[in-house]
Amino acid sequence: MARKRSARKVRVEFRQNRQDRRRSDEWTRRYRSDQERLEESRGAESIRAKGELSRKRTILVNDRDQPNVQESQWLRGTVVKVHGLFAYVADQKGHTWECTVRRVLRTLLIESRSPVTVGDRVWFSDQTRLASGLPTGVIERVEPRVSCLSRRDARKRRHAIVANADQLLAVVSVAEPRLRPHLVDRFIVAATKGELRPILCFNKIDLLDDAALTEEDDRRPGLFVRDVIQQFRGLGYLCLCTSATAGIGLDELRGVLKDHITVLSGQSGVGKSTLINALQPGLHLRTRDVSADTEKGRHTTSHAELLPLDFGGFVVDTPGIRAFDLWAVEPGELEACFVEFIPYVQKCRFNDCSHRFEDGCAIIAAVENGEIDARRYYSYLKMFDEV
Repeated sequence: MARKRSARKVRVEFRQNRQDRRRSDEWTRRYRSDQERLEESRGAESIRAKGELSRKRTILVNDRDQPNVQESQWLRGTVVKVHGLFAYVADQKGHTWECTVRRVLRTLLIESRSPVTVGDRVWFSDQTRLASGLPTGVIERVEPRVSCLSRRDARKRRHAIVANADQLLAVVSVAEPRLRPHLVDRFIVAATKGELRPILCFNKIDLLDDAALTEEDDRRPGLFVRDVIQQFRGLGYLCLCTSATAGIGLDELRGVLKDHITVLSGQSGVGKSTLINALQPGLHLRTRDVSADTEKGRHTTSHAELLPLDFGGFVVDTPGIRAFDLWAVEPGELEACFVEFIPYVQKCRFNDCSHRFEDGCAIIAAVENGEIDARRYYSYLKMFDEV
């Protein structure tokens, strides 16, 4: 019989030391006025902050660095929404609890802006007796994540958008706002890094005409939208063409979402909430029009939320974004996120080839020969400079 592994002891701080130090500020004056007495006291006195806010405590953790407490005392659930300091957790009976996160757990997970995010599977303690009978709890442990979609926030910290989903539905519009192929590439990279299956949804297809062009990038003029869609299909990605207002492609989209946990992500104004309202009547998610002057959407979803679907599965409606900064993607990992690069990587002259300027680079040669699309290659260069 395997021997059960004992818990480890770790030292964690109560909280950051924000109180005034207990030490007096008159040491310099005392030194000047009574130097000999100070010399005699050096061997006997220790000067350090010892207030209650600077002390540490010892806790027991398991082999995953999670607090080691008897699970029989806790309840289990899934985070369905995070708003400010509160996480709303659905337990196994379908009841929703308003929870905070144990400070010790925040300390252990302090490297992330989002120690708890939508989709996390958590253990929490019942604190209802302290909250006038309202279902209230404290999250004590977060289970390891199977997948995680993240981006970098304005302060260059990791922002976990959703955990434990199995596919990413990148919603883009063919018009109002115009399609941005480079942003689609970024969604694919983020999904691949987060171990989610990328699915591309080209919405507002009823607005597409033969003259429709994508938004221009830094190196080449806009492309025909139909050509971009065909390009992604040629790379093996599932591409859906939908219109919530015209009822186009909704049955196919419903089949793709059924029995999956799907993250919807995309720019503001591309129609994510409108699509969900069409698929799941009764949600009444707020929608707003796109600005006619800037072709940018206005934010309607303010926080991510896990929403159940009557036909099976869940979707996570996320706040619209106008940029998607990649997180934790190393330059050497980026090539694996471009599927058309993979057959050529082993043919490069140098093992550490960055595919930007090296002699004997098989990918550069493939671009020059038309075997790899130049737009995708320039998209790779743009992301490489960033990461």
